[in-house]
Amino acid sequence: MRLTRYAAVAGEPLPAWPDWVQGGQRRRLDALNRLALAAVDRVLAQGSAFDPETAVVVANSYGSVDSTLRFITSISNFGDQGASPTPFTTSVHNSTAGIIGELLKLHGPCTTLSQGGTGGLSALRWAHLMLAARRAPAVLVVVGDKHVAWSRDIVGRLSDSPWPIGDGAAACLIAPDTANGREIRLGRHESARCLDGGALLEPDERTLADLARGQARQRAPDLLGSWWPSCLLAALPLDDPSPLQLREIEHQHVLEAWVGPAAT
Repeated sequence: MRLTRYAAVAGEPLPAWPDWVQGGQRRRLDALNRLALAAVDRVLAQGSAFDPETAVVVANSYGSVDSTLRFITSISNFGDQGASPTPFTTSVHNSTAGIIGELLKLHGPCTTLSQGGTGGLSALRWAHLMLAARRAPAVLVVVGDKHVAWSRDIVGRLSDSPWPIGDGAAACLIAPDTANGREIRLGRHESARCLDGGALLEPDERTLADLARGQARQRAPDLLGSWWPSCLLAALPLDDPSPLQLREIEHQHVLEAWVGPAAT
């Protein structure tokens, strides 16, 4: 498969709304959706409109913390009868994938993955399955999380992360091997350098270090200055055309992929 377009955005400050998101939609959508749509907008700007049958996969770990807190606060304040429907619609974990499909009028398969530190490469694996089965002509992969102050503090204290807790989003358009772009293969392949998503647990860190022996290793949170579970794809150094091994880990469960030179 081929990586034909790519963009990443930082979580703070929030990027501007894309022009194609109207005022009424902006009022009902939350910060996570704004972040994801901004990344998608930058991918759209790199070429023509997406094929209507394009598939969509979103990977995130926390869902929309902002909307979830607003929804449960409305129940706490007013009871079940007073629960606000506005934050409920975006508190659902699959809401971002559905909103992207709705706004861009995409009719291909659509799903959300929540696999913690292996979410980004899990999304690429899902894209590979869709293309291999010819379920879609292309797959839009979106990876991201967006904190509020409360969740940032809680995650930092519970995880004891060596990096500040951050957020952000990345979007990739994945196409079949016949397209132009960087080649992507699943699994491990020859490469002098590697990029991984970082690890919070010492056994996971040792595993990543062992796998990287003989390679120039970089960790995504070191490049970004912060960590969140699927931050790997937000740190792709695509300005370097040489092959790159990608790794994510969660409790010693490792996923790998490989990004090669541009193919035409």
